[in-house]
Amino acid sequence: MIKTSAGYFEPYDRNKCETCGECLVRCPVLKMKREDAIAEMSSLRDGGKSSKVLRRCESCFGCNITCPNGANPAQLFIERFHDFHAEKGFPAHSFYFMPHSENNFRNYILARMPQDEKDMVESWKDMTPCDEFVYPGCNICVAPYLTRSKFMRGLNIRGSVDVCCGEMYYRTGMYEKLRETAQNLNRFLDALGAKKAMILCSAGYNMFTNVLPKFGLETKVKFTSYIDWIWDKIETGEIKLERKVDLTVTIQESCYGKIFGKDYYDIPRKILHAAGAKIVEMPHSKECAYCCGIGGGFPAGSGYNPIDITAASLRVVAEASATGAEAFVAYCSGCMQSMSAAMAVLPVKKPVYHILQIIQLATGEEPELNLNAQRGAMMVKGIMLNQ
Repeated sequence: MIKTSAGYFEPYDRNKCETCGECLVRCPVLKMKREDAIAEMSSLRDGGKSSKVLRRCESCFGCNITCPNGANPAQLFIERFHDFHAEKGFPAHSFYFMPHSENNFRNYILARMPQDEKDMVESWKDMTPCDEFVYPGCNICVAPYLTRSKFMRGLNIRGSVDVCCGEMYYRTGMYEKLRETAQNLNRFLDALGAKKAMILCSAGYNMFTNVLPKFGLETKVKFTSYIDWIWDKIETGEIKLERKVDLTVTIQESCYGKIFGKDYYDIPRKILHAAGAKIVEMPHSKECAYCCGIGGGFPAGSGYNPIDITAASLRVVAEASATGAEAFVAYCSGCMQSMSAAMAVLPVKKPVYHILQIIQLATGEEPELNLNAQRGAMMVKGIMLNQ
């Protein structure tokens, strides 16, 4: 069973922080000089203005890993995001990316999905009490076809975009919205009355186990990660990998995958190895991985600026392309969609797979890979028309 890294999500510890700047020096995005990093940290911890963090930090939590004293600087940065928004508010274009806005990017995609997928998502809204269920997460709700495989048949999927875990609120410092989200999820979980839930995304797994309880989530539900479940089924032979996946792939790390640590991010690699795929790692992978691209819009000074999101997405896709891999694999559906969106505007095209689709290939099924590219293009079009 994967251990959750709860300690990384405790508040920033001023007493442990020596303002050494190591977190910002080793940040894969900021890469600051030591003297600048020390000055930046000193200013941020004293509530001062920031020239770099508030504009470029993607809240990927990597700094919590690299901090030599375990001070959790990521929480300091997110606190300053919160302070920034409290003072200045949000730019109008930011609301298109907020989970519960009526006109947001997920609702744009949901309204344009084929009817069979709309019917799937509608069926997941069933609130009949149950003992166990599978929570899809927002990104699976706009890519429900990812669950349309033999090895996932019969899973009791419950959820919708209306019961989003609020991960995007957390990483942008929107604490008030996060408290509202926790209360909404309390009502959802109480109505279902379940004892166990499997989460189909790394972000949701972390939010339910480590973050939301700090903002008012009160539940006795035992949460597990789908990554755990998949690997257990492969090891026991319940999922039979019958066909070699003859692909050279590179992996886009989930920001939460790296924070959970080696035991977590090694499982997707074990799955790919068992399926027959050859893995080539990006220079920024595992603990030092770049965010998939959506993080480019998380900084307080960005507010989901589409230029920032595009630049961050192109950065990671360019690095993935440089590995020479034939395909990109994500184990987070949000990462898959961000990379697919980036590919929609790049001249060089490579397929982007969710790891569930690699398993489909290995079990003899043909994944609906064309829908990944379609949803990526739809996301780009929605941003251009609505944001």
